[in-house]
Amino acid sequence: MRMVQEQPKKRTPSRLAALPLAVACAAVPLGALLSRFAGSGPESSPFLPWAVLAALGTVRAILFRRSGQRLRPRFFAELCMFAGLSALVILYQRDILQQLRGFTPFVSELVPVIMLGFCGLWVMTFGRPDRAAFQRWGAVLGLLCVLDLAVEGFIYRAAPSMRWIGETDLLAGLLLICLCASLRPGLADDGLYEPDQGAPVFRALILAGLLATLSRTGLFAAAWIYLCFGRGGWKLRTAVFLAFFTGLAATFQLPFTPSDLARYVDYWLWAKSLALFSREPALLIAGLPLDHALPFTFPPEMAPIWERVTDSPTLFGAHLPQVPSFWLRFILGWGGILPTACLTGLFVLVSRRLTRMGAGLAAVLFVQGMSTPLLYDPSTGAMAGLALLLALSACRTVPSPGRNGEPDAGLHSAPQTEDDPVREWDLRPL
Repeated sequence: MRMVQEQPKKRTPSRLAALPLAVACAAVPLGALLSRFAGSGPESSPFLPWAVLAALGTVRAILFRRSGQRLRPRFFAELCMFAGLSALVILYQRDILQQLRGFTPFVSELVPVIMLGFCGLWVMTFGRPDRAAFQRWGAVLGLLCVLDLAVEGFIYRAAPSMRWIGETDLLAGLLLICLCASLRPGLADDGLYEPDQGAPVFRALILAGLLATLSRTGLFAAAWIYLCFGRGGWKLRTAVFLAFFTGLAATFQLPFTPSDLARYVDYWLWAKSLALFSREPALLIAGLPLDHALPFTFPPEMAPIWERVTDSPTLFGAHLPQVPSFWLRFILGWGGILPTACLTGLFVLVSRRLTRMGAGLAAVLFVQGMSTPLLYDPSTGAMAGLALLLALSACRTVPSPGRNGEPDAGLHSAPQTEDDPVREWDLRPL
């Protein structure tokens, strides 16, 4: 019996399907670099590129039906209505924000839902970007990280956590998502089929970029993901694993920089939150008010560090948007039940179509969420959402009937090479 891939009944993705990847991996880091050397000016919102992409998707949805046929009679009328509405929002944005001030804390805490909704609508409009697109733009970001480390290391004789192109943990999160797209797919593994896309040079640049970030959580996650699900034989995977852990050990020997103070803020918030939950366990169910300052008092030695990192006086207190950890912010704002339900739902979805890419993404979301904003950052949220939709779309292989309509007696799984990690370490169905 032969194994035939069950093709999805959807049209070919548009060439613009990978545009969010280009924005997250190239446009946003280069924009941060340009803004650093352009001098003082009006501060732009990190959501501006994604608002532009949402407008592009709206125009595309107006122009085409889902079947791909144009809506010529109504296109210009709908486009003019959309342009007029956008112009009103831009002209009166201050008045609108003033009226919505009471809802601002709730909107900022719904950013993960907004970004995941953006990903779903983008895929419905343009289609899913493939694995090759993730690896291609991940290679671009990896090259930027290597060049940035080389230049800043030469100038400062140090490797600051806040680079010219962005914060290292967030850059590592983007590269980890691209690394998951580059993992060796399992051919007809547990009934699932994953295409083998990308090029070796892309994968090498992604690994080099991860090493160049010197992000502790990023290096830790990359080491274990590549050891368990990476390409090549056990010798190659072990070598990559040791290289990442060597880089992780080297981060503790690097010269201290002012941007490293952010780590102390993260540690202090975790310690204060755990102490708060031990005193008031009921907060693990209900969470804290979203529009109030966190019930934390600043010790004298922490006050200057907080003001240096957050650029906010301790007199105003600490607020949820200033918590860098995704999972800690999620628990403080909504209690422990909703985050637990979300994690359970993620693992259930991934386990139903269990692939190496899906397993790697689950590990990335869990580990990176301990120290980075993750889905609260629009770039990481968009990349993670699109990657999850791609990982959960693995095609299921079905047996084709034999000559007499009966299943073919000679059932053979897809061939596997000698360096397949599944055969070596019995990782089925991963």
